[in-house]
Amino acid sequence: MFAGRYLWWMLMGIGIFMFAALSLDYITWLTIQLSGCGDMAGACEPALRLISGVLKPACIWAAIAVLFMATLLRLHALSLIWFWGPIVAIWFVASTPILLFLAADAAALTRPATLAALPVALLFLAAFVAYLMIAVEDGDMPPLAASAPLRLALRLTAVYGALAGAAFMPELSRIAGTLLDMPALSVIIALAQPYLQTVLTLGAGSMAPAYAVLTAFIAALAASLLPHAAAPQPSRSTIMLRRLRR
Repeated sequence: MFAGRYLWWMLMGIGIFMFAALSLDYITWLTIQLSGCGDMAGACEPALRLISGVLKPACIWAAIAVLFMATLLRLHALSLIWFWGPIVAIWFVASTPILLFLAADAAALTRPATLAALPVALLFLAAFVAYLMIAVEDGDMPPLAASAPLRLALRLTAVYGALAGAAFMPELSRIAGTLLDMPALSVIIALAQPYLQTVLTLGAGSMAPAYAVLTAFIAALAASLLPHAAAPQPSRSTIMLRRLRR
């Protein structure tokens, strides 16, 4: 999937999500007003169940699925799926609870407390998605083909973001135990998360280290777009020598 099509699908997914979060409540109100079911007790319940209980969750999950699948297809097209695919999957899973919360209460996004409580995994995901929207494959160097130190920095910060997403996701233990039908796993994850949080925050108990790593991740992504960040290409004589050795 090239960058233009990826951008189109991402905008489509965001549009579906915004429609479900912002418009369906007004559509429900308009349906009640036009049908006149509000005058009879219980007459509006079927419509409310259909829109709020079926249509809205379906739109929200469809939007998340579109965003996730489009990102995986983009990674596959760039030959980045093996390392970045699991990382992106963890970011999506860790970001899903806040997306569901915002879909249920879109007005919460205007509150400073909500913005301050955004999971760091969502911020990592947003930065990486923005990078994937750039037509990096049109250049002379492959995507993320930076120098070895820069490539190492990208991977280390991405792994940190994935670990932070898992550590600061309260629902992880319940979801893992329910999906795998392993209550013991829920207990293990719930016990391990505080220790992982302590390690990732360097014992400070604040998100400052996570935001510092996020800043480094964004800077590394930006630096990888620079021409001089590409790994040096082997000379023609080196290529010929390698061919002779085969």
